Amino acid sequence: MEYIVNFIINIKKTVMLKRFRSVSMVLFLMGISAGTAYAVASPDVAAVKITQQSGTCTGIVKDETGESVIGASVVVKGTSNGVITGLDGDFSLGNVKTGDILQISFVGYQTQEVKWEGKALSIVLKEDAQTLDEVVVMGYGIKQKRGKLTNSISKVGEETLTMGSYGDPAQALVGAVAGLKVKQTSGFAGSTPSIVLRGGTNFDGTGSPIVVVDGQIRPEGLSDLNSNDIESMEILKDAGATALYGARASNGVVLITTKQGKAGKAAVTFNMKVGAQYFVKQYDMMDAEGYIYWMRKALANTPWAASANLNSANHPAGIGRTQLDASTIYNIMKYTGSAEQDALLGKGWRLMDDPVSDARILYKDTDAFDYNVKNPAITQDYNLSFSGGNDRGKYYAGLGYYDADGFGVGTFYQRYSFSLTGNYKIAKWLESTSIFNYNRANYLADNPRSQGDGRYFGRQMSMPPTMRLADEEGNLLLGSSTADGNFAYELDRFIRENQTDKFSMTQSLEATLLKGLKLKGTMAWTYSEYLGESFNKDYHTNQAETAIDKTRSSSASFYRTLGQTYNLVLSYDGTFGDHSISAMAGTEYYNRGYKSFSASGKDAPTGDFMDLGYTSTAEGARVIDSAHEQQRIMSYFGRVQYDYLGRYILAATFREDGYSSLIDNRWGFFPGVSLGWIFSQEGFFENYTHIINYGKVRASFGLNGNASGIGAYTLQGQYGAYTYNGNTGYRISTLPNPSLRWEKTRTAEVGLDLGFQANKYTLGFTFYDRLTSDKYASLSLPKTTGFSSVTNNNGKFRNRGIELEFGANLIHNKDFHWDVKGNISWNKNTIVELPENGLDRNRQGGTEIYTGNGDETYFVGGLQEGKTPYDVMVGYGVVKMARTAADLPDGYCDVSQSVAVFSGEKGRQKLQEYGWTGMAYELSPGDLIYEDRNGDGYIDQYDQKVIGNLVPKWNGGFNTTFSWKGLSLYARFDFGLGFHSYDGLRQWINGCGQGTYNMTTDMWDSWTEDNVNAKYPRYVWNDAGGTNNYIRTSEFWASKGNYLAFRELQLSYKVPAFITQKFRCQELTVSVTGQNLGYLTSSNCAIPDYIQYTSGSTAGYGATYPLPRTVLFGLNVTF
Repeated sequence: MEYIVNFIINIKKTVMLKRFRSVSMVLFLMGISAGTAYAVASPDVAAVKITQQSGTCTGIVKDETGESVIGASVVVKGTSNGVITGLDGDFSLGNVKTGDILQISFVGYQTQEVKWEGKALSIVLKEDAQTLDEVVVMGYGIKQKRGKLTNSISKVGEETLTMGSYGDPAQALVGAVAGLKVKQTSGFAGSTPSIVLRGGTNFDGTGSPIVVVDGQIRPEGLSDLNSNDIESMEILKDAGATALYGARASNGVVLITTKQGKAGKAAVTFNMKVGAQYFVKQYDMMDAEGYIYWMRKALANTPWAASANLNSANHPAGIGRTQLDASTIYNIMKYTGSAEQDALLGKGWRLMDDPVSDARILYKDTDAFDYNVKNPAITQDYNLSFSGGNDRGKYYAGLGYYDADGFGVGTFYQRYSFSLTGNYKIAKWLESTSIFNYNRANYLADNPRSQGDGRYFGRQMSMPPTMRLADEEGNLLLGSSTADGNFAYELDRFIRENQTDKFSMTQSLEATLLKGLKLKGTMAWTYSEYLGESFNKDYHTNQAETAIDKTRSSSASFYRTLGQTYNLVLSYDGTFGDHSISAMAGTEYYNRGYKSFSASGKDAPTGDFMDLGYTSTAEGARVIDSAHEQQRIMSYFGRVQYDYLGRYILAATFREDGYSSLIDNRWGFFPGVSLGWIFSQEGFFENYTHIINYGKVRASFGLNGNASGIGAYTLQGQYGAYTYNGNTGYRISTLPNPSLRWEKTRTAEVGLDLGFQANKYTLGFTFYDRLTSDKYASLSLPKTTGFSSVTNNNGKFRNRGIELEFGANLIHNKDFHWDVKGNISWNKNTIVELPENGLDRNRQGGTEIYTGNGDETYFVGGLQEGKTPYDVMVGYGVVKMARTAADLPDGYCDVSQSVAVFSGEKGRQKLQEYGWTGMAYELSPGDLIYEDRNGDGYIDQYDQKVIGNLVPKWNGGFNTTFSWKGLSLYARFDFGLGFHSYDGLRQWINGCGQGTYNMTTDMWDSWTEDNVNAKYPRYVWNDAGGTNNYIRTSEFWASKGNYLAFRELQLSYKVPAFITQKFRCQELTVSVTGQNLGYLTSSNCAIPDYIQYTSGSTAGYGATYPLPRTVLFGLNVTF
């Protein structure tokens, strides 16, 4: 068999012809440059007709604004005879008979059919006003037009996923889907946000949807995927849809379809985004002069503080030196007028008056961020793709490179990606699809000295601005310690390497057995591995020349995961008059294997090599560990949908899963059913269709399972080593429970979808009720068993909520377009049942506080039946701030903290009556007066109250696009309403907990005798050791958290075709994009959707990696 290939490349008037064999394979692999490829079969083979662009039927395709539609498909209906419109929207098609029906289609427009009468055609495509004809993917090859969808499924398109630049595609989902809460817990480029759908199914409000990429479940979620390789993302919410994925879909399903080629002219697209990420400082910190002023005032005015004598080196460290201290830590000293000191004045040193004496202080300002934070951090994102094909084969290939500097010195994230998709029609009845994806990521997320983001950014932000991080010659210094000093110091002494490689391959064959009857077999493999290595060379532990750690420790860890999925699906689609039916049945086998190995050693003889083989062989110097596990799932599933008259729709789904990690109850059956009625097609509604042109009610009910809370071998119990009489043995450390069964989640849902004025406006409403039973929970055991608890199926958890989605095509004319899309959702989680433990509401945890009715108390927070879990913020009420001595209440007695506070003689007497034996201080003007809720005259731990709820009651987002000719402005927002935020980090910083950390500029508005109406309490040294104005959880630091986030803003310009034609390119777009631009908020927190509720001594670690404010410059060109 031989094919003859004619490649026709129109370069002005030159026509070049070449001949090749095996044309279909060549077309499949290459698409052949920017020319247009056509195949003509030899006479002895069946015809494959892709007709050249010259013939009888000519025309032009435009949109409603008069703009040419480039790349539209023009096909004779029922044949493979077709062409693609050119740069002017023109086409020429041969072998067209008079009376033939032409189908004209293009993405985003309604498909049109035109009868050809022998004349040139002028075709105007109408924009698809909204999404009723949008095709939604439901999994296992099932596709459904949204207009006939009976389930709750949201679709996120390519335009949302590629608007900005993302290290993880989930970062683009913030506020994009109703009911989907995406929380970015770190601003590091490679971090993975938490994703929770409809409140989750766990007691703590967690539970992530499973991620399915091209039919293959991806245990690691969306991490390291290139969003530019994604065609669409569907989020399956209700059990009527998710039941198809059965036991693993109780938290929803995220279906990802990667890009595939399209028949037509070969296209090469290059997309580039380059920009800068700017560090968002949560607070304005004091400079050196402000820091010295307030620290000296605090020392002088605090009874429990050390001496403020400038002639001794008391707190803060370094204040009191008459020369640079020996450890060269602080740039501060008492000014004596010596020649050595005067010489420093010309080198950036300054003088200030001591606010508590007649002395003068010599100091030098240092900003730790100049040494330890890269600001801005550069980000680069490049993508190159090739696509094309014909009616026998289509292909898509993509290459991507993403590089984002981290804010921390030495940190970075780099990702390399490659994807290849090929569709090939082997025969008329047999089609092959091959998908390959590869991603490699190299990264360093944390500075080796920092022990995590919280310590790194929290410590750098609050570092005293007088600390010496470099000497007078510019050489870096360590600072106060390895934990709180200069993280840039000796950075090259710490070697850290991290690499992940992820590869997936999907191969499917689909055979058409009869008309409408197809059989599809799919094999999918995913392989991922991680390799991490670390090595510490000799490094200083403090600034002393001899303080060197010579442990020379090294470690390495490796893991690999291989997931295999094999399924076989038989499907049927048919229409019989007014009846339509689609059905499928299949079976699937999933196998996941995991292996890991780790080793560490120390005392290498040299710092020149990081190999573990060089570490000491002495006993205890080396540690080696390994692990492995295997999990398998066998499944049977099916779905059938019946449609009568295009308005009455019934769909039923089932799946049965058998899971290897369960023992006595491995098999679970998970059914789902959904109904839909398009009432707008009824005769009684004809008089209203000019207002409501589309109306549908839908309902669904189904069951899902979950076993994610247990490991591969949890039910078999665990053994642990123990020592008895000098001998090592093993005993059961965790009881086995082979009877443990699936968690089950039952979801009921009703919805209403409306389209107004020819779908100019759309509205979707959904109410859901989800009950998860047989929750995994710890059941307490008697002490006589020797075990504290055992994991059991003993708990119920409910989610109820509503979701609203809307869209509006507000303006649509020749030059101007304006559309808006948005969503809002409300969810409430309630614990229905907990394991019996003899406590009220079977409570687990919580805080006991007064009810407000005398000494009566109750518990709030924790886990309680009938209550929302972990949703409340508990702290002390504040009556007021004492402005003057007249505000001090006689008899005030606070014994709630480690240091008591009293006021007046009555207060002192009460303290004695209470039997207080610890430290105590008298209340002073500038202190906070806390609420005595039960009126017993004492403020104790039970006087706390519920300050507010931590979780927004309402979440949502919206986006809008303004387009004028080629100029387009896109804006995306998200919001949270009905919750409180707590500024624990500001509280901790200004609490002066260790007597050396810097404070925020808010302290200029703290109480002093000259500023009695200040906003903040008096600033003292080590607040935790005194009146606890700052280091105490109270309503003073809480605020309403309502916010509107300006998440994304893009201005783009599509260069007119008459210009791009000169460069022989189809399309050219330039853009500038801003991400995470700011907030409109009632919260005191700088980042209200990001800061966690944290108070006390650990709050300093709440300075997590901030979301960067990003500016990108983009270029997108298609040839």
